[in-house]
Amino acid sequence: SYEDIEAMLAAQVADRTGTPAGEIDRTRRFDHLGLDSADAVRLVGELEDFVGRPLSAALPYTHPTIEQLARCLANGDD
Repeated sequence: SYEDIEAMLAAQVADRTGTPAGEIDRTRRFDHLGLDSADAVRLVGELEDFVGRPLSAALPYTHPTIEQLARCLANGDD
């Protein structure tokens, strides 16, 4: 579900940035949250495991916020 994917993404960003998940702004761009391109690639790998299907490495760039990416994946628009 959207909520599950959003929570997973927030947790992953929190782990990578040292920011508590509850303080992650889900409407800010990943690069503004402190993720670099290597983090984005790892994030897609974690997402693939979470949703159980292959995903494009470009997703964090075409859907650059937690909110946008979670909505895309929940809708199956990937």
